[in-house]
Amino acid sequence: MNNTTDKLSYTHVNLTRWVSSTITPIILLGCAIGNIVSFFVLLRPRLRKETTSIYLAVLCVAEMGTCYTGLLRQFLIDAFSLDIRSINGFSCRIHIYLTYVFLRLAPLILALVTLQRYLFVGQLALCSLKQTIIQLCSCTLFVLIAEFHLFIYYDFTHSDTRPRNQSPLECTVDTLRHGKYYAFRSKIYPKLSLVLYTIIPLAIIIIGNALLIRKVREASRRSNSKTNKKRSITRMLYAVSILYTVLTSPAAIFLALAPASYQLTPRFRLEWTLLRLLFYLCHSVNFLLFCASGSTFRQELVVFLKAISCCCQLNCTDRKVKHNDVKLNNRVRFIPDDTKRNYAEQNQKLNPSKLADNSHDLL
Repeated sequence: MNNTTDKLSYTHVNLTRWVSSTITPIILLGCAIGNIVSFFVLLRPRLRKETTSIYLAVLCVAEMGTCYTGLLRQFLIDAFSLDIRSINGFSCRIHIYLTYVFLRLAPLILALVTLQRYLFVGQLALCSLKQTIIQLCSCTLFVLIAEFHLFIYYDFTHSDTRPRNQSPLECTVDTLRHGKYYAFRSKIYPKLSLVLYTIIPLAIIIIGNALLIRKVREASRRSNSKTNKKRSITRMLYAVSILYTVLTSPAAIFLALAPASYQLTPRFRLEWTLLRLLFYLCHSVNFLLFCASGSTFRQELVVFLKAISCCCQLNCTDRKVKHNDVKLNNRVRFIPDDTKRNYAEQNQKLNPSKLADNSHDLL
């Protein structure tokens, strides 16, 4: 029985590492390219006039931070057995703090974008650039303060789920020094974060997009004109909310409801890896959704790519010119001495003063 359990555990561990090592680099690459390109396109002069573009640009930063703090760490563990949090106590605290900060920012910004678009389309309120910056700064400050307890209480210490005298050190909470906080983090904090950062933002996203569809339909009936562009964008926004709900909520619910004892089993690690990859996939495909939902975004993307192409061509041309100049200088520098003497003799023969004297004699 023990041999069968050990073989099953070994199979789960190897399968988990293979899945993580294979799929994670693809997600990380897509996240980096998509979010960097989206960030610069959204901040182009034509798009940054809309406050929604400012929200989405900040969302790109939050999504990159989410992937490259959480997913990258797990990839290094599965592929190279390297844990960033196990370097020292400070790396443990700062990494887990930044991981949760970026993780919490993304759903809140999505909820703010949905609410802002509904108010703008419904002509219920106008949001200026100054108000947008204040809202984003307030949201970021709230998350930084709300998650600061992780930086205070986490440390590189004994495991909280294994016997203290048999477990290696890891990034967690010391149950002996911070017993009350450990009880809060284990029982209250997961459910509180589930409500605050998952259920409420998802409710705002889904309800806000549903109301947005209704507003667009009402506007089209009043104007008696075709609004295919607005309808397509609204349908894509609704698709974004559904995609976000489907890909992110299972991981959050699973992590909040899974007991601590179950987290030690190999089966939990495999299930959590699959759900985690689905979660991070949501943060790497928004570029495709931006392209599908916004015609203006596509136009600005083409202009952006053409500008990059022109810059690359100019750099190549400058390098060729400089290379040719260097070649010419090298050729002049290495002219043989005999050739230089011949050039000097010819120049002396064609000296202007001598030519003037010759011409005077002829007169």
